Amino acid sequence: MSVYMLNMGIVFIWSWFAKMYGREDHRLPTGYRPNAILTVVPLASLIIVAGLRYKVGTDYHTYMLLYELAGKYNNIWEIFGFGTDKSSTDPGFTALLWILNQISADPALMFAVVAAITYIYIVKTLYVYGRPFELSMFLFIGMFHYYASFNGIRQYMAAAILFWAVRYLIDGKLVRYMIVVLICSLFHSSALIMIPVYFIVRRKAWSPVLWCLMLLFLAGTFLYQKFLSVFLVVLENSQYGHYEEWLMKNTNGMNAIKIIVLLLPLVLAFCFREQLRKRWPEVDYIVNLCLIGFLFGILATKDVIFARFNIYFGLYQLILVPYFVRIFEPKSNALLYVLILICYFLYSFMLMPFDSSVLPYRTIFER
Repeated sequence: MSVYMLNMGIVFIWSWFAKMYGREDHRLPTGYRPNAILTVVPLASLIIVAGLRYKVGTDYHTYMLLYELAGKYNNIWEIFGFGTDKSSTDPGFTALLWILNQISADPALMFAVVAAITYIYIVKTLYVYGRPFELSMFLFIGMFHYYASFNGIRQYMAAAILFWAVRYLIDGKLVRYMIVVLICSLFHSSALIMIPVYFIVRRKAWSPVLWCLMLLFLAGTFLYQKFLSVFLVVLENSQYGHYEEWLMKNTNGMNAIKIIVLLLPLVLAFCFREQLRKRWPEVDYIVNLCLIGFLFGILATKDVIFARFNIYFGLYQLILVPYFVRIFEPKSNALLYVLILICYFLYSFMLMPFDSSVLPYRTIFER
């Protein structure tokens, strides 16, 4: 626990320094550019804590096995199905592991490299779109995204790259965005969900299309058993077909507190939508992405597996929530800033002993 608290302190304080020693830059949506050199310190802290962990995270052993299996391919072309009857699932990720195997058979290298790729893309995005920058960085830990990224590391890596690619979504650069989505799908095929999402979110927040989508998800939640039968037909011939039996028997849903955490920023975004638009008109796209994440959260109350899709959407709260401390009068903004820090610190502190198997923390030097 002490390592995580130290990490949170380093990330917040040095991100605050990066903001304080930054400068105005109206080419960025926030109008402000943090100090790039000082940003390296919190980024390094995030990478080191995640990259040096040992047997920390629910999926740790699974990825150790995947790393071992990737090293058994004779060459990288076999992974993509050239010269063999079958290709690897998520060949981009397997190819990365195969390359790392040529350097070292120790899976610790995989965790360090994937952590570096994931957090570099997330911090790069917050550097451009997060203001106050230190609040966005704090929320990455406080909202539990950082700890959750210790599991499902290939999906989080794909989500981080797509998070960075939000610039193409905002600017309407369809071809560039689709290229990024297709590349990410090589690392985790679920990234393909972002293709229809592009067309859904590029409109005003709270538009009729989004209300219809909300009704659809709510109907899917209340009529879950009928929805599940259709979903299983789709799943049957996919790489996730082995989840069919588990879905039929599992009744474990997402924690209600997590649903509230997803909902509150959206309530504020709806109530103060005009103030947000004055600050940044394109914030509507971010609100829409957060809304879709909430809808998957609602569906995940029936089965936590649907929370996996929220990995692609939850990160956008790191952009949305900090805007709330800039739309009121100074005293109210300061009070809200402090409340956000306190509430999300307590939220992450509460989840840590039970969620994602992040405790006890051990490093590779303790194995």
